[in-house]
Amino acid sequence: MVATFISAFALAALSAISARPAETDAERYHRKGVHCMEELERTECAIENFEALMAETTTRRDLVSDGMLRLIRLYRAVGTPEESKPLLRKFWDAGMKLDSRGHVPHSTRYVPPDFDVIVNVDIARVVDAPLTRRLGADARDTFFTCDESRRKDLEDKRRWKRAKRRAEREGRDFKVVLYEEVEREKKAEAERRKRAARGGNSPYDREPPVFAEASCPLARALGQDDISGWRRMTGVFAHAKFERSAMLVEIDKLDDMLALAAADGRLVEVSRGRWTIPGLEYDARAVHVARLDDGEVLVGPPDVVDEVIAARGRRDRTIDRAFERLIQKVPRGTGFFVVLTSKAMTDLGLGSLKPSTRGFLEAILPKPKGMQIAGVLGDDFGLFTRVPTDNPVKGRMLVQIVRALIDSRSDKDEQAEELLRTLDVAEAKDRRALLASYVLSAAQIDKLVFD
Repeated sequence: MVATFISAFALAALSAISARPAETDAERYHRKGVHCMEELERTECAIENFEALMAETTTRRDLVSDGMLRLIRLYRAVGTPEESKPLLRKFWDAGMKLDSRGHVPHSTRYVPPDFDVIVNVDIARVVDAPLTRRLGADARDTFFTCDESRRKDLEDKRRWKRAKRRAEREGRDFKVVLYEEVEREKKAEAERRKRAARGGNSPYDREPPVFAEASCPLARALGQDDISGWRRMTGVFAHAKFERSAMLVEIDKLDDMLALAAADGRLVEVSRGRWTIPGLEYDARAVHVARLDDGEVLVGPPDVVDEVIAARGRRDRTIDRAFERLIQKVPRGTGFFVVLTSKAMTDLGLGSLKPSTRGFLEAILPKPKGMQIAGVLGDDFGLFTRVPTDNPVKGRMLVQIVRALIDSRSDKDEQAEELLRTLDVAEAKDRRALLASYVLSAAQIDKLVFD
């Protein structure tokens, strides 16, 4: 009996081992690199394994992104930051043999065809990132709190810290500098309001897309005082009219939250699976909240919600296909990403310029086919921008001009040199895109925010 039991146990163990997927070379290099870096504290060993990971072709983009940021930090530690620049250019190539799937909500495919800008935030990934933990609760709450008093405290703290650093740097009285900061902010806000009243062309002078107005009201309706517990938030809109916008949110245990909110009157049902948020209006209309897939809600103006639900019911993939292709080329494993189509990028970037200036710039610059911006958080923060273009010659000329400007600024300003050290501007390997990459440490982020 005992022998039979032992034999059965051994067979079960062998079966479990054989069923376990084999570790790929990329996974092995990443595991060994992390072990060398964090456990053994052997820099050369870690660099060797992470460099081997960068040379692998893999669809594990999360490993590639994490390994890249770690390798850049290691290069800095051994005094060879220039080694990181060729590495930065590989971000868009690494693991790009397959298009990304599942890094945006499923219902994104049903947004109206005029939508051409997306802002996607993997909240869970951002909250759990080592960099976020290192920056502390203030940094996390700056982006995710819905507590107005907490937000005001954070704004006051940033203003005070910025004024203190400026006063020390310029050898001036702190109170005078703080007063100037307050007055400068008041003046800037007053100017913005004037431009908005005149119908300014800048996107900052318009009413923002609905996700900028509705995220905290939705959180409060669901009984939350911040959005850090959400899995993902995705805002999509039409650049020509921000009111044509929607927000898709993925939340764990959503059905329980919706039922409780409706029972307590924090959501008002207008039809089955659809509610409004009492007291919240956007573009002079009620904001609708509609349950879609399990754990997914759609938030937006009634007509936009109608369009998405109708397309979803027909299983009609209404999203603009060129826009969708740009989204699918963003690697997985990002903390957030932003994608704009060619038209959106051109109008939002050059729309506030005089027609003659805009025409001149459009003539000399390569025509963009869109823009992709990806933010990756590890122990450091990496920002990777890709602009597909139609003219390699103009693209190469633009890269040379930008590099010259960076070198000129770095030579004149020691503080700028420190921040620009890991900024890299280059052509993609196939010369079909312009790339700009930037990596910041926690200390550099602190300087950018408060200086």
